[in-house]
Amino acid sequence: MDHICVVFPLLPGKTEDARAFQRELDTERKAEYDQSERRIGITKEYWFIASVPSGDQLVVYMESADFNRALGMFSQSQEPFDLWFKQRLAAVSGVDLGNLPPDMQLPELVSSYEA
Repeated sequence: MDHICVVFPLLPGKTEDARAFQRELDTERKAEYDQSERRIGITKEYWFIASVPSGDQLVVYMESADFNRALGMFSQSQEPFDLWFKQRLAAVSGVDLGNLPPDMQLPELVSSYEA
């Protein structure tokens, strides 16, 4: 099982838009979100907003049997919900998950604890 945490810097003035995006995922887009996550193999996902001196950050924790595969599937997906999601994320963070850089590296897990 892959455990991934990714940080997206929020563009100036976009924190409330990021909150609205996440509310949409939890309400009117919940069924589409569930279908997308299941299709690409994400089994758990938590989103946070962290305020740090350099600005607000959108932090996501995910679990997947094969996160690289899931990310590749999502990046290439042309499903309407996935296109909407990528557009909304890009609008608040400037990160385009539909156009991943070829040299993109995932964060390094340096410590973990489970009871």
